[in-house]
Amino acid sequence: MASTPTSTPRNPLLTLSYLTIISLWVGAQTVPIPYVINLMVLVTAILYAACHGSLALREEQALARGEKPPKEDKKDGDKDA
Repeated sequence: MASTPTSTPRNPLLTLSYLTIISLWVGAQTVPIPYVINLMVLVTAILYAACHGSLALREEQALARGEKPPKEDKKDGDKDA
């Protein structure tokens, strides 16, 4: 099955941030985690996931308005150019 041009590739850091949020939420109820570490890691994971979702939504809304995505230049090491 071919992917559509608007689909984005899987982002392992996004998956890691979701797993971090879930594991901290569950783990903090069973294992004592220092407050500062828990807070910093949880906030970082939430911000990363939220910003990633915001950027995807922004691109989707731009395409819905009829804007064309910027053309990618084949520079910087691409051998297909």
